[in-house]
This record gives sequence, C-alpha cells and structure tokens, in this order.
Amino acid sequence: MQVSIKRKNGVLGVEIDGKYYPPLSFKSFRPNPTNISEFYEAGVRLFSVLSSGVICALGVPYSRFGESWIGDGEYDFSSVDRQMDMFIENAPGGYFAPMFQLDTRQWYIEKYGVPNTFTHLSQTASDEHWRRAAADYLKAVINHCEEKYGDRIYGYFLLGGMTTEWFSRHDNEEPHPIKEAAFRKWCGRADAHLPTKERFELAGDVFLTPEEADVCEARRFHSELISDTILHFAKEAQSVIKHKKLLGLYYGYLLELERGLLNQGVADYERVFLSPDIDMISSPSSYHYRKIDDPSAFMVTQRTLDKYGKLYFLEFDHITHVAPRMVHEPCEDKSGNGHMVQIPGANSKCKSSTESLNLMWRDYVLCFGKGTAMWWFDMFDGWFRSAEMMGAIEKMINIHANLSYLDKSSIAKIAVFAEGSSLYRVRKSSTVQKICLAGFNRSLAEIGAPYDVYSISDIDTLPNDQYRFIIIENSYDIPTKRMNKIEELRKAGVKVLFLYAPNYAKDGKNSVKLISEAVGMNVTESHTFHGNLIYKGEPLPEEKLMREAPYFNIDDKDVIPLAYFEDGTLGAARRGNSYYAAVPYVHSALLRDIAKDAGIFVYSDTAKVYTYVNKNAIGVYNATNGDAVINVPEDGEYTDKITEESFMTEDGKLTLKKRDMNAYLLINRKNIKE
Repeated sequence: MQVSIKRKNGVLGVEIDGKYYPPLSFKSFRPNPTNISEFYEAGVRLFSVLSSGVICALGVPYSRFGESWIGDGEYDFSSVDRQMDMFIENAPGGYFAPMFQLDTRQWYIEKYGVPNTFTHLSQTASDEHWRRAAADYLKAVINHCEEKYGDRIYGYFLLGGMTTEWFSRHDNEEPHPIKEAAFRKWCGRADAHLPTKERFELAGDVFLTPEEADVCEARRFHSELISDTILHFAKEAQSVIKHKKLLGLYYGYLLELERGLLNQGVADYERVFLSPDIDMISSPSSYHYRKIDDPSAFMVTQRTLDKYGKLYFLEFDHITHVAPRMVHEPCEDKSGNGHMVQIPGANSKCKSSTESLNLMWRDYVLCFGKGTAMWWFDMFDGWFRSAEMMGAIEKMINIHANLSYLDKSSIAKIAVFAEGSSLYRVRKSSTVQKICLAGFNRSLAEIGAPYDVYSISDIDTLPNDQYRFIIIENSYDIPTKRMNKIEELRKAGVKVLFLYAPNYAKDGKNSVKLISEAVGMNVTESHTFHGNLIYKGEPLPEEKLMREAPYFNIDDKDVIPLAYFEDGTLGAARRGNSYYAAVPYVHSALLRDIAKDAGIFVYSDTAKVYTYVNKNAIGVYNATNGDAVINVPEDGEYTDKITEESFMTEDGKLTLKKRDMNAYLLINRKNIKE
C-alpha cells in the first residue's frame, strides 16, 4: 500500500494506491458504532483513531479503550485492536490514521522519578531513557498496526505534551536537572545554568535588554528542545513506515498562543513544518474568532505548509447546540455512580441549529477557499447528532466531489509573513504577540481580498512577481540577506508594509536606527504613550493598543502621512513602495486602501462581509445585520452551492440578501458542469 499527498486542481489531498481522496475526515475521543457509521454514511472516508491510556486535562481518559503501553517493553495491543476492529466494521470502505500518545505513563513516572511530559514536557524531553522507551513503544505499536491493518491505514499522528499538542504548559520555562544537562550540551558550556523562572517572568519594556542575552539564549533552547523531540520521534516512526504512510501531529500555533508561545515552546515550529519526515499538521480553528459574527482563522502559517506539500487539517470542534455540556465517566468500582465533568466552553455553546450550521458552513467555505483539509471533531460524542448537521456534512462532501474538476489554486496577491524566532527577544509579559499575531488575523480577514500567510523564511525564495502587497508582521531581527530580498521586492514594485519594530532587536542590540534603515523613513523612539492611532477618523479597537514601551513614531517630512496618533505624532506613512505603521496592529481599512493602491481586486469593502476566494470559488460569510454586497471580477450568473440559489451581477456587484444562512459558496454559472 502506497500513500502520498497529491495536488489535484490546486488542492492537496490524500492519494491511496493511485486513488485521490478529498481530505475531509472524522475524529472523536468517544468513537462508537453510531458516530462512526453516521459519518461514514455521510461520505467520510478518512478517520482518525485515538489510542491513549493518558488522562486528559479534564480528568477523564482520552480513550475508553484502555492502555497499550503497560510497562518497560511491555505492551497490550488488544485495546488498539478493539478500537480498530470497531472502526473497520462500521466504516468498511474507510481508511484510518491511528494517533498514539508518547507521554510518560504513571507507572513510568513512579519508577523513574521524572516529570510528567503531559504537563512539563520540556523538563523530561531530553531524557534519553524516556526517548528510547517511548520510541520503542511507538515503533512496536506501528509495526503491530501495519502487520494487522496495514492495508487500511493511510497515516499516523504523534501525540505528546499538554492536550496532545506538544505544549510544555506548566513548567513555564522553569529549570530542571534533566533540562539543565541538555542545555549545557546544547550551548557547549559545562558550567552553564538556565535562568530562574523569576528572570523569565521579569516585567519591563517589550524587548529584552542586551543584559538579558542569557534569557534569550535559554528561550531559544527551550523551543528547539521541543522541536528536536518531535523530530526525534518522527524519525523513529519513519524508520518503520519508510514514507509509505503519512505522518502528522498537532503543533505550531504561531498565530494563536499569545504569551503562551514562549511557555509552550512553539517558536521553532518552522523546522518541524519543513522536515521531510512530517506530512500533516493539524490545529483547531482559532479560538479568538469563533463567535457568530467572527471570520474564523487558522492558527498556523498555512501557506508555508501548502508550499512544501504538507496537509493542514483545520479541526472543527465548536460546541454545537446538541453537544453535551458534561462528560459522564463510569466508575470502575461497583457503585455505578461515576462522575460528571463539565466541558470547557459548554456554557457558551451554540444556541440553535441555525447558529451551529452557520459556524459549520463558515469554516467549510474558509477551508474550501483556502484549499485546506478539515475534520469534524465529535469530541465526546453527540456534537453533530442532528439530521440538519449530518445533512450539512454530507452536502459538504458532495460539494467537494461535484466541484473536484474546478481549479481552486490561490489567486492571492497579498502575502503576510510571520515568524517565531524574533519572539525570543520579546518579554513574556508583553502583549505584542497577542496583538500582532493572534489579533491581526481580524484585520486580515476584513481586507476583502484573498491573502496567503507564510513563515518569514519563505520570503527568501519569493518570486518578485507573485504578490503585489506584502506585510511583515513581527520581524524584530532581520538577517541582511533577507533585508536585501525585501528591498529587491520593493524595487520590483511590490508594496511592503512593516509593522511596529522591524529589525529593532537585531543581534540583541535594541536600536530605533535599525527601524529607520529597514523602512526607509526616520523613526523616533520614546517611553511616552502616543494614544490611539486614527485612520480616516476611526480609532483602533481599545484591546489592540500597545501599552508597553518602547513607543515609536515617524519624524520625517519626506513621507506621505497616512495616520496620526491622538497626540498628533505621525503613526503611519508611506515613502515609495515602503509603508510603515508604528504599531503592531492596523485598521483593515488601511490594509484595504494599500491593496487597492497596489492594483489588487477587492471583493468586499465591508469589514464584516468576509470573503474566502480562490481561482474559481468565492466564499462569503455575511456577519452583518443587512444584505451583503460584493464585487466580482467577471459579470454573470453565480450559483450558491450551499443552497443552489442563483444571483445575477449588476455593474460588477452581487447583492446577497440577508438570510438565516450567512455563508455562501459562489461559482460562476459558466464554470459549472451539469
């Protein structure tokens, strides 16, 4: 059996022995014959199968099928078999991706006295005995699955750390003897010590001072330790599957974790994304953008994954109106009482079928427009148990099949570049990563034009004519070679927008002169808050304001002013093809105006009419209280494949009347095959 990722009409999918499968999938912590067969009958053919003996963060087991790693070199794979047999029986034509958790079990912790990797991953990650033992278990369980179910398995997922997403949540970068020994080896200094937790947590200006270089160094080590651990297990898994099956994990939530990016050890994500041993990355849809009037968003630099032929699975795990509020766990004794655990977020679950369906269709058109994979996470069973929702899932699968002939390649002319490594120089107490990364997703969604989000390293090989407008989000230490590439793009006519402090912390030397050199304008620095940035009379939202020094402003008479702070100082300006905003978050209206200035077609001029566009589809989510008016590049009749309703253009515009279903998937009628 040979499995690979193949691109068909611009979209990556799974090819199994020469047959292409659209990447639409199912996962559950509580799989059972009912939900497996429900999704199978709806058309799902790819299933995730979680096998774990670990207790999750809610205090209940991840899986009710039991443990398979029971001692040193001792395994009981009957729990794996029972679950796989159930999936095969209820999804007879399906293919499966077993998920195995590599964390220290309780027996292991008691025997060897190491910290629990589920909660304190970085403190045990370098322990060679755990690495060998967990790798031996991983290879043994994969070999077992290949021998018994190999013709039904399309891939595997590696799970570890807090919530199985390779987070190192509760150690807060705190030292430990195991970790310190690895740090000395990493830095090559036998007398080296990691900084104390208090020094990692020290408050102050946004950027670490030159005197805190050891904190920056230790922070880099912390993130590289997590990525090294992941890559170690990936290599071990590939020694068995030899790239004939896919290998994936949850990881790399650069655009989501805010201050947790540093604690969790995510900043070195690019090495994992680019590793030839990794084929798939998954994350939930952004928790910041889940409300009924939000645009939804990815947690990761999705276009980087796509560029290197990696599948990105968006996990739809919203708590729908039919989802249970509590998890009931039977007691193992004879009392029969068990215990109830409330599901986080259950009190704000969807209020109605209409709300659940809107969120489902919104995330679907997001994935359809961006060309990504997705799976429905029936977390503790019952998330989708209604005729309307299962009918919607069946329809989504049919849309994928019926429109498989359409080229759905990206047509974005806007590229956004984010990075992790610059965050080593940012103080943990700062909100800059929250505002510039997680927060900025809203402005991007409101531009009204398609955009691609990359990791910063991708700019090094970017063709000069691929994009007309690029945004540099959080590059505080830009290598000279990369700065030369950016200048090359500007000379080629590309509009370049820098945010906040480009190159300010280069080589650990905080200097506003480096910002001035990067943006081509004279920038000054102060510890005085300038107030809100006003663009065309509109202030930034209060929660998007930087309240930590240093503050910057533009003091240059040879620029075109764009926006001023409340105190009258210049906060955003343009010189030639270079734009600079002295804040980490800017108005979507400013982005939209730069896009128009760059000659980019804008589909929506209304902030809350979100568009998700590719070469032949226009996804729309209308989060306003009225009709949605969108611009289209070609006149004609457009069919909404969600409802089969038709719309005619008038003067290059489509008017979408307000209705209960806010989502649309519009296809030009002339491109639809009957």
